[in-house]
Amino acid sequence: MEKYYLWLLLVLGEGAPEINRLLKDFGSPEEVYGAFRKNTALAGIEVTAKAEKTPLESAEKLLKELEKNGIKMITADSPDYPAELLRGDNPPCVLFAQGNTELLKKKLITIVGSRAVTDYTRSVVPVIMSELGDEYAAVSSLSEGCDQLTCLNALKFGVPFIEIMPCGMSQTYPAGSKTLRKFLLDNGGLLITECLPKTRSSPASFMHRSRIIGGISKVTLVLQAGSKSGALLTAEYSRAPLFLPPHDVFCTEYSGAVSAVRAGAKLYYGAPDIEAAFRRADAAETETEEENRMPVAAAEKKTSAKAKFRKTETRTKQEKALPAADTGHGAGTKNAPPSETPRSNAKSSDFESADHYSVYCAVRDSSTPSGTEELIVRTGFSADKLAELLLDLEIDGKIENAHNKYTVT
Repeated sequence: MEKYYLWLLLVLGEGAPEINRLLKDFGSPEEVYGAFRKNTALAGIEVTAKAEKTPLESAEKLLKELEKNGIKMITADSPDYPAELLRGDNPPCVLFAQGNTELLKKKLITIVGSRAVTDYTRSVVPVIMSELGDEYAAVSSLSEGCDQLTCLNALKFGVPFIEIMPCGMSQTYPAGSKTLRKFLLDNGGLLITECLPKTRSSPASFMHRSRIIGGISKVTLVLQAGSKSGALLTAEYSRAPLFLPPHDVFCTEYSGAVSAVRAGAKLYYGAPDIEAAFRRADAAETETEEENRMPVAAAEKKTSAKAKFRKTETRTKQEKALPAADTGHGAGTKNAPPSETPRSNAKSSDFESADHYSVYCAVRDSSTPSGTEELIVRTGFSADKLAELLLDLEIDGKIENAHNKYTVT
């Protein structure tokens, strides 16, 4: 099957949307090849003429060259293909990989930024890399500036690094990066490109690379970006949550990043922000998969959830006249086990930990929907710890969040 994918690339070129259209119409690259031979592919005169002039033997020869040079093909129907990338627009039909492909199974974080690096960014990148464990892998390029800085610090702190190239494996971009790329491979890194081995970098290939860098991860972190920075292009291709480190809002080197924050991007304060984003993404992904498998049951579940919300809303209105219950969870009694109340049949054994149960009871025993500041006072937990516990309870369906006000379900 691999030779047919290569044949498609030789005929249509890397990044061509027509490839995915043909694969969808005919089901497999082999069937597409057959359709061209039967003149039923309907791909236009120029493409059809090129297909007629491109023998399958050319693809077979190329496949042998890839194997000889240790370049692996990851096709769109391979289990190793990154799931996030496959969900995006016009996913590459083939990724060429060299190095440790096991990195694709880790939690991927896209980290990009401008070529001109400020002193502030230089101080931030080592902190970010030192906080990430080896369960993560940083995704970027080796372009000068923030991207190379990310790679060097990833290697320093033992964070796996994946480079997305704008050219074929036999080419070198940027100039002078050959030594760093070899060092990356020697230290368990991974190179990825959708370009055929001899393809040189071009304006089109940079656009194609941005779509991969932006689409492959569940979290995107922009270190710095001016108003016209290419890093923002990568962010536009991303469907993942976008984070930016806090910085000087009046500095022109961050003007583009400031605009992104105004448009809804979040500020990055530490590794817990990244972990929380992954957990939300995984929860949403699981919910989508369940809905796809059981559409009727999922619809009933949504109806039930809405009914629960109406019930909670009604109960909250009725309880506004009641005095707030004293749970004894002030700042001086952190993690103290709560007592049961008649408002809920939930027991401590129903929860992942005593901390989760403490937060649940603090939400449950409030006469009105609880904000985070109130819950910090009632539970004694830090803001970061409380945010993690609230997210767990929300994912488990035990509490609901409406405009940062929490109620039990």
